[in-house]
Amino acid sequence: MGIFLTIAAGAGILFAISYFSGNGSKKKVLLKENIPDRLGLLERVPASFTFQKLENALPYEYINQVKLRFLSDHPQISDDEFEWRLFELKRYFFLNSFLKSTPMFSSKVDEVWHEMLMFTKQYESFSDRYLGKMLHHTPNLEPEPVPQQRAFFDWVFAQLFEITEYTWQAWGDFFHYPMHRQVLQKMSLLSDDELKQQLFNVTEENKELVDYLITQLRAQLREVQEIYHTDKKGSFERPGLFGDLSGLSLVMVFYSYYYFDEYWDYAQAYAYSNQAHGTSGCSAVFCGTGGHNDSYNDGGGHSCSSSCSSSCSSCGGGCSS
Repeated sequence: MGIFLTIAAGAGILFAISYFSGNGSKKKVLLKENIPDRLGLLERVPASFTFQKLENALPYEYINQVKLRFLSDHPQISDDEFEWRLFELKRYFFLNSFLKSTPMFSSKVDEVWHEMLMFTKQYESFSDRYLGKMLHHTPNLEPEPVPQQRAFFDWVFAQLFEITEYTWQAWGDFFHYPMHRQVLQKMSLLSDDELKQQLFNVTEENKELVDYLITQLRAQLREVQEIYHTDKKGSFERPGLFGDLSGLSLVMVFYSYYYFDEYWDYAQAYAYSNQAHGTSGCSAVFCGTGGHNDSYNDGGGHSCSSSCSSSCSSCGGGCSS
């Protein structure tokens, strides 16, 4: 069965990157007007109600207070950089509305969350309006995440959102860890209600969204089994640009299910694109945008991956040499 990954194109999905000469070096400039609308939710995702509820729970006055204080405390961070961090934090809040466990894997995003907590009454009001209870701050204090927790986070994230270049910088490498093999093997035995009990906090408001995710996971499990019968090692197209990378979650499910112990040996060939035809002649679009070796300590990184073409001295816009 053919596998087709949606390749997103257009400046509206990629955030704009400008380069200018300072001391002979290149510097990225984030443009907040290129932040995707509606949290970058993919069109097929049934999440309009949850998205609107989140937006309504965060009044402009509160967010502006957080922004002014954050920029005052972090003068090295630009206005646009703050907006991108806030964008990813809203996505994290969105996940918290239906997942039982949502670890924080980005110190960049966590810094904005921590600033929000400084305005105690406004934060309590936000939590109550959005979730009907306190959304407690749960920083990830471990230098490395629990691999299967991070894998499930990646899988869910990819079903819901456009993944921009800044997303990889903020959260670190996606699809680096395998999903728990025993959980995947039990999927065919568990009912929808049992899955919901184990993985989700289900309400009348998010029931359609949770059903969508369960349907996606079951469909991917069936698909990888069909692929395995045709090609034991699997064969997938490599994505060329940022955008809808939900197809990479199928790669994750396949190699988690059949090659758990060797997962990264296989998955890295697809989690990183070899080359995207850019002006430099070598632009590995996922290379180093969130190097996994340091991303869980500082929320991102610019370390070139071994999956980049060895003939290149630097990796497109994702790495600095």
